[in-house]
Amino acid sequence: MSSRLPSRRVQRSVMARAVTHAISQTVANILARSMLAVTATTFSAMVLPGAYAQQVEAAKDYRIPADTLTTVLNRFGRDAGILLSFSTDQTNGLQSKGISGRYTVPAALRELLQGSGLEATPQAGDAYVIRSQLNPATARNPVNVPASDMSTGTSLPTIVISAQQPRLFETPDVNAGALGVRGMQDLPFSIGSYTTDTIESQRARTALDVLRNDPSVSPVTYGASFDGVAVRGFSANTFNNVRRDGLLANVYADVPLENKDRIDVLKGVSGFLYGVGDPSGLVNYVIKRPTRDRLLSLTGEIRSQSGYYANVDAGGPLNDGQLGYRLNAAKEKVGDFTHPGDLDREFVSGALDVKLNRDSMLQLDFDYQQKSQSASASLGPRLDGTLVPASSVDPRTLIGQPWARYKSRSWNAGARLDYALNADWTLTSQLGYGSTFRNALFNNVNTVALNGNVLSGGVSYEGEEYRVISGQVFATGKLALAGFKHELVGGYSYSKMDYPEGPYTRLPDQIANIYHPVSRPDPHLPSDTGLPTAHSIQHSLFVSDTIALSEAWSVLLGARYIDYVNDKPRDYPDSGVRLHYATATTVPTVSILFKPLSHTTAYITYTKGFEQGAYAPNWANNAYERLDPITSRQYEIGLKSSIIQGMQLSAALFDIDKPLQSVSSVDNVFKTKGRQQHRGVELAANGQITRQLSGIFGLAWLDAKQHDTGDVSVDGKRPANVARFQSSMFLDYRFDETPGLSLNAAYYHMGNRPLNGANSIMVDSFTRWDLGATYTTRLFDKPSVVRLTVQNVANKRYWESVVYGTVGMAQPRTVRLSLTSQF
Repeated sequence: MSSRLPSRRVQRSVMARAVTHAISQTVANILARSMLAVTATTFSAMVLPGAYAQQVEAAKDYRIPADTLTTVLNRFGRDAGILLSFSTDQTNGLQSKGISGRYTVPAALRELLQGSGLEATPQAGDAYVIRSQLNPATARNPVNVPASDMSTGTSLPTIVISAQQPRLFETPDVNAGALGVRGMQDLPFSIGSYTTDTIESQRARTALDVLRNDPSVSPVTYGASFDGVAVRGFSANTFNNVRRDGLLANVYADVPLENKDRIDVLKGVSGFLYGVGDPSGLVNYVIKRPTRDRLLSLTGEIRSQSGYYANVDAGGPLNDGQLGYRLNAAKEKVGDFTHPGDLDREFVSGALDVKLNRDSMLQLDFDYQQKSQSASASLGPRLDGTLVPASSVDPRTLIGQPWARYKSRSWNAGARLDYALNADWTLTSQLGYGSTFRNALFNNVNTVALNGNVLSGGVSYEGEEYRVISGQVFATGKLALAGFKHELVGGYSYSKMDYPEGPYTRLPDQIANIYHPVSRPDPHLPSDTGLPTAHSIQHSLFVSDTIALSEAWSVLLGARYIDYVNDKPRDYPDSGVRLHYATATTVPTVSILFKPLSHTTAYITYTKGFEQGAYAPNWANNAYERLDPITSRQYEIGLKSSIIQGMQLSAALFDIDKPLQSVSSVDNVFKTKGRQQHRGVELAANGQITRQLSGIFGLAWLDAKQHDTGDVSVDGKRPANVARFQSSMFLDYRFDETPGLSLNAAYYHMGNRPLNGANSIMVDSFTRWDLGATYTTRLFDKPSVVRLTVQNVANKRYWESVVYGTVGMAQPRTVRLSLTSQF
């Protein structure tokens, strides 16, 4: 990885026939009647029906264990062969004790829904709808059903626009690496998960747009390139800490969200789970899979700064439901490259699920994105050791040149095969490939005069390809041994990364003054700068055993053996740098889990991590030298619970310790010396507060210090870009008086952060507010959603990103108006 500059799914399921919906009108006709014709991103969650002719009143044996109500209803619908419709808003955060015995369908549903405040209403064709109970003691007005109609007990047709589209095949998708596939409640690690509902509600485009909702995440973006993040105060390495369905993905480019179902953030040390990676944890993007019902969705959006966006999402079953497809395409343009944030982007993706037989399924997918965006400079300090006041910088002033852009062309391809060996064991294999060709241009402004003149700086440029191939094969299963129940996972993983190695092309300063940049001619930089290629190769073996000591207590034991090789090209420009590095290590983990209730898990975990050494920045005396890999360790105590109906709660205390790699102020050499210790607390809540109000809440407090560095100016100080306190909140309120209307508001706060390890310069704290509105209705007889969002509503100027001793400006107020319609 070249970080010289920040450059960065089977549970066996029974196949049933899919229900198809006819497209009532062609896309062209709709577009002719509306400038932003679009289709709804999703329907209410449904359970895959089996044979509709089944006599549902006949009793049948069921063995469905306790789990979340959503999971239990999904499984019951498949086992019973009925069409079962419900909204995930109704079941989110609820638990079910399951059933075991012989039941008719109505009796089983009553048992499963006991205590939930929900009931199953029979419909035509062996179908059932889950809704709120309508007796006076438990009455809740169903969403979009007027109160005046409730007395009749009639189930009125409603417009249900949910971002969760039922999949063609119900397959598990929480890829927890060396722990296989598990539910969030059973993972002894702190995880933030953000679904497509959040992505759509906030009109998010990149990871940072979504991860603002997580107070453990902070932005690390250099020179308007791509959205980098730090988690728990550690930067997430773009090579090893960004994943796509659990595998390494393309690097140094923003990850498109159009084909992503969910973004999971595993916080902290992840060496046992995934291998080489920084102790920040990792960001995993879960791919949208083919849908059970035929889907066609169009979205159009206009926005401030002369921007527009269009997206089409299509999918459904084929070949009588034996396979399914999902296609996605998007086009986005903002401005003309004369302002920060101006961009031009094109995206396309596809996914295919093939049910090979009763016991095996194949999943294939790909995506491609081409993106170009203005390269506006990040700013270093002024001569007097202070930062340029953010209030003095117009966020619409391009501190650079219109021809100076960060361009990337990236694509990924993935394949996954799941095979059920028997009732207890499953074999999974995955393979992925990613490639990014980037023309990376960075305007470096290292020091600034009081009048805004650039005193030192220049342009760094690279045109090169980054490639990654990764795969894994693992078995998961259950057995009883020595009087205990065991959940076992064992497997092998491999990855290889090819990346350019060598110095950037250098140009002199192209800005002159940050307030009034001077226009410069386009130097027509070469698309390929011809740097030699280096390689990093990782082989690893992993095994884990979760031992159930009792109904409430369990122990997790696991380890991953890592064999790591890094080879620099033979013609590497610095002859003093080691060309070949090889090492092997074992990273263990131990967890104790306690589940006093089915919906509550407490845990304590010890784990270790292993990461590549970092590159020296370009101003160090050993610029671009890569240091040796290092090992980190973490202790974490956590609690996860949905004891409050509809609300997911979590809390974690952690202590992370790793060797410190930084530029010494004594000799200006980038070296490994001393330790970096981060201790903190995280609190989060996500879900339904009342029937009308939902939200995402979080706060994080972090005590980070540098120790034993040999430099009195940094010992005991905070590392750069680490805020002590962060908090966030997103609220969404649905109006009974106006069915379909909801308003939302978001708040994001970050405390001050040091610009450098000596803490001699502090970056001011900031608070940002966003507002939005959503209206679900019918346009041209099509279910549609109109969304209005205003980001940074106060148009606050603040330094958002801190990286490599520079600061980056936040985007100004941005207004987005979108329309999504379904066919």
